[in-house]
Amino acid sequence: MKVTKVIPSRVWNHIPSGSKASIYGACPWTMESDKKNWEVVQQGWTWQNSNGTVGLGRRPAATYEEALEVMDKVNGRF
Repeated sequence: MKVTKVIPSRVWNHIPSGSKASIYGACPWTMESDKKNWEVVQQGWTWQNSNGTVGLGRRPAATYEEALEVMDKVNGRF
């Protein structure tokens, strides 16, 4: 598996509480009236793999430069 690019890591953010949820999982609101309380925000940088999957099973990198370093290390193993 080769990491092909660094992409923004995005999550759902619950505005009133600040809790987070994956954008790749189920819809985070349970009632249509709660939808307005959620927004997608960037939270660091992650990786897209050659097969289209996102992430490496680790926390996103804080900076783009850090994510590039991780990508180089991962790609060096394959």
